[in-house]
Amino acid sequence: MSSSVHIIRARSEDIAEYRRSMACLSALMKQWETVNRQCHDADVLKIEQIRQRFQEMKQYQKDIRRYSAEAFARLTEQIPGMIEFVSQDIEQMQEALIEQHTVQRQHQRAQQENAAMLLNLLQQRMPGQQTLLQQLASVTKGEPTESAEKVLSQAVLMIGQQPARLTEAQQAIAQRLKEPASEEPQAVSQSDDHHTGQFLQRIDRHIAELAVLNPQQDITPFIHRAAELDRRLQDPNWNMLTDSLILDLAQATRHAKALAEKSQQLSLLIAGLESYHSSEVSALIERLNLVLTSRELPLLTEAITAAQAATEQQQQNIAALARREAVLDGLAKLGYEVRESDAEAWLDDGKVVIRKPATPGYGLELAGARGSERFQVRAVAFSEQRDTQRDADIESIWCGEHQQLQQILAETGDTLTVERAMAAGASPLKVARPADVPAEQADYHYRSEGSRSLD
Repeated sequence: MSSSVHIIRARSEDIAEYRRSMACLSALMKQWETVNRQCHDADVLKIEQIRQRFQEMKQYQKDIRRYSAEAFARLTEQIPGMIEFVSQDIEQMQEALIEQHTVQRQHQRAQQENAAMLLNLLQQRMPGQQTLLQQLASVTKGEPTESAEKVLSQAVLMIGQQPARLTEAQQAIAQRLKEPASEEPQAVSQSDDHHTGQFLQRIDRHIAELAVLNPQQDITPFIHRAAELDRRLQDPNWNMLTDSLILDLAQATRHAKALAEKSQQLSLLIAGLESYHSSEVSALIERLNLVLTSRELPLLTEAITAAQAATEQQQQNIAALARREAVLDGLAKLGYEVRESDAEAWLDDGKVVIRKPATPGYGLELAGARGSERFQVRAVAFSEQRDTQRDADIESIWCGEHQQLQQILAETGDTLTVERAMAAGASPLKVARPADVPAEQADYHYRSEGSRSLD
């Protein structure tokens, strides 16, 4: 054949993508470990299985080139699934943490309500118990105490010792408080109507989401507003104040979710860019890390776009160079003269011409766009003043060499396929200049517009 169009897939570009994906997974696993440390009821067996699986995947990186193309493809295909699984597990652990925080807030509210009732009874019947009264007052305000349950139990015990001095209503309250104080607060809203209880639960849920998804945010103002609502249940403006707090919390929660999602996305993109070890993106990585630290949503969105563009550009650059180097290395093994600069020249100029000492006066022209897997190869002559009867022999030689080139590339995990080809002698050979010959010394000119070509 005189000219052919090939599709090349280089093993090196796949390895670069594998390493980028593993860098992303490693960064995600660090986030997973951080969330995992906060969970007290995590599935120990599942945690160990995830860690073990990740360590196994890391082992593959030590000598990735020893794997066959099929085995390497299987390894690479596992990474996106692992990333998705770990991401989902992070979400599940965060949901569990949110539920824990919600229950804790509800439990605290139950303690405060119980403490308020006990405080009222003791003030009426046992005003001399100043220490206990002060402790109960602290619990009603939601102030941190080392043993709120112990304080409540002590108060219940004292009230229970004086049943004759309590009214029927007070005895009913005391009986309620004799229930185990550590129970999960199903009775949090027993003194409230169902509507009020739903509002309070929504507030608790939002505050818990903020605490888990955006721990850097100061949620003290929201907590104070929620506590004020607890103290003003009989206020005629309670519904309006509650609606206002829920709206503010909902907006803050949406922002926290978006911030968590964008921060995670950017951190993985940064990890992927770092895997390239490229000076071209080092300055960009520094800027992206600053944005990640700032946690500003608009800046994060812009940074993600920039990081994605840089990742795509790096992938294209690596693929383009890897494909050209693979082809040129294979041709070098077939006896062609290949210089270190030929791959870059091919990238910059869109083509390169190489010679073969065994066939003086003839060579190959390799041409193809930077971002494409396709490239064209054709036999060329280096002079108009030649014996054209040799042209057919040169084209026949290239036909055989093409098959050898496929075999050589396959040995290193590269894939070369022919998309289309022109038969030998279908058109006159193009006259070209070898890459190592200055233009002023060349003896050639291009064929006319009417010449057949695959260009």
